[in-house]
Amino acid sequence: MRRLLAAAWLVAAVAGAPAEFVRAEPPSFERGRMLYENHCRVCHTEKVHARTPRLALNRQELREIVMKWVEQENLPWRREEVEDVVHFLNLTRYHY
Repeated sequence: MRRLLAAAWLVAAVAGAPAEFVRAEPPSFERGRMLYENHCRVCHTEKVHARTPRLALNRQELREIVMKWVEQENLPWRREEVEDVVHFLNLTRYHY
C-alpha cells in the first residue's frame, strides 16, 4: 500500500499536480470548456487571460486561482472539475 501511495505521489509530482488531484482518467478538455463557459466566462473576457503581467506563472498557480474562485463563488465542483478547467485554460490560454 505504501508503494502504491508513493507511486501516486511521484506521478502527481512529475505531472505538476498535488497528490490529492491524482485521478484514474486524464482531465477532460470538453468538460473543462463547458464548466468555464457556463461559470467563469460570465465575468472573464479574453482580456483577463492576456493581461500583463499574468497572475498565474505556472500550472500550480493557475490551479490555485481556479480553486480560489470556486470557493468564492461557492461552486459545488469536485477536484476533478477543477482539474478539467485548469486543463482547458492551460491548453487554450496559458500553455505551461
